[in-house]
Formats: sequence, C-alpha cells, structure tokens
Amino acid sequence: MENDLEFKELSPDDIRNLQLGMRHLFTNYPHEELKKTIWELYRGWVYNSAEYVSPKEITEMLLLYEAMLAFTNDVHEYCQYP
Repeated sequence: MENDLEFKELSPDDIRNLQLGMRHLFTNYPHEELKKTIWELYRGWVYNSAEYVSPKEITEMLLLYEAMLAFTNDVHEYCQYP
C-alpha cells in the first residue's frame, strides 16, 4: 500500500486539540479498562471465528491486537505531558 498523503505542519493549537481529544478517550475509557476491552474484542473474535478463518488471519488479528495495545500505551503516555 502506497502512502501518497501530504503531511502538514501542525500548529501548537492543533497539537493541543489533538491531545485534548486523546485525553477525552482516556476519560471515558480509563487506560486499564481500555486494554481489557481490546482483549475482550480480540478474544471474542477468536472464539466466534475459529472454525472458519485461516491461521494467517488469526496471526494477522493477533498482530493487530498487539499493535492496538502498543498504540494505546503510546497515546496514554503522550497524554501525560502537559
């Protein structure tokens, strides 16, 4: 997949608004609760699809689960800065 996106420089206000949006996520879903929810989503997918998905699909979903955890950890850490 090619990435043809053009990136723009964010202003301090843009960065602050993004940070507030990310903090809002953790206000509604505390970090530990969010990690448990992501696990439940993965576990439910495995349980409900184990009979008809390929090992490759299971591996890809596990990698997505791990990436989502890493992403939420990174965002949570970033949101700790003022």
